[in-house]
Amino acid sequence: MVSIALCTYNGEKYISQQLDSILRQTHRNLEIIIVDDCSTDNTFNIVKRYSVLDSRIKCFKNEVNIGFNKNFEKAIQLTTGDYIAISDQDDIWLPGKVELLLNNIGDNWLIFSNSSFIDENNKVKAGKMLWKGFDLADRNYRRILLSNFITGHNLLFKREFANYFLPLPKHGFYDWWIGFVALYHKKITFLDKTTTQYRIHDHSVMQQRIISGQEEQEKAKTIDHMLTAFASYERLRKSDKIFITQLKNAYKKNIFYKNAIPLIKVIFNNYTDLFTNEKIRKGLSLFNFALKYARKVRKYA
Repeated sequence: MVSIALCTYNGEKYISQQLDSILRQTHRNLEIIIVDDCSTDNTFNIVKRYSVLDSRIKCFKNEVNIGFNKNFEKAIQLTTGDYIAISDQDDIWLPGKVELLLNNIGDNWLIFSNSSFIDENNKVKAGKMLWKGFDLADRNYRRILLSNFITGHNLLFKREFANYFLPLPKHGFYDWWIGFVALYHKKITFLDKTTTQYRIHDHSVMQQRIISGQEEQEKAKTIDHMLTAFASYERLRKSDKIFITQLKNAYKKNIFYKNAIPLIKVIFNNYTDLFTNEKIRKGLSLFNFALKYARKVRKYA
């Protein structure tokens, strides 16, 4: 059985389309766990009606708002399936998504795929979530330390993996954390197939941050939170803990003490690992990249 952990909050406009797409999955042995984080609109009534019509859907409502990280943690803990997939409240899943991920996970703990984009009227937009040529061949955990490329709505994982990444960090992004842990243990694979239509609309949490300028303002602090979480992962090898701590401290000095030198040094010496998808740089070009990166981080901190 595949459990789907779906978290909702004021999602009445699109939740029916999302649930319809999940119920159309070619893999039928599903359990759909919905946890509502104190919506003030009609979201919970909608999902309750769906649960009456389909016994695979189970609905829960929080007594107080706990935020999306802890809400997804709760939803995951309520699942009982052998495999678990994460769902947003406003996307559309293509019919073969679960079957494709299930058939390609192999002996990995986690698999993730690609997405196309749609707008609020279901019109397909140009581009994909992950760029052409993206691959995960090296599975080097360092490539995810400063930027995330694993999104929650595109992943499926084995139940045993939850023992490694739970509890989720209080701050930052749950999918970034989950991706780091899977990548660190090299138990992750990427399926270069589009399985989800990711909705971009003005009312989504991410779009609200982008529109308000909050996204850039929070990015530096989010990376700081994530590096702190990564450095605290209890299964780190000593050498890796030293490296992540060094990067974290250099990042903090750049943000809080306006000292960019330590961060520039770390980036200069580890550019290939940290920025796998950037072009090859050496010498002055590499130094200038590190300098610009440090300045940009400080600007938005």
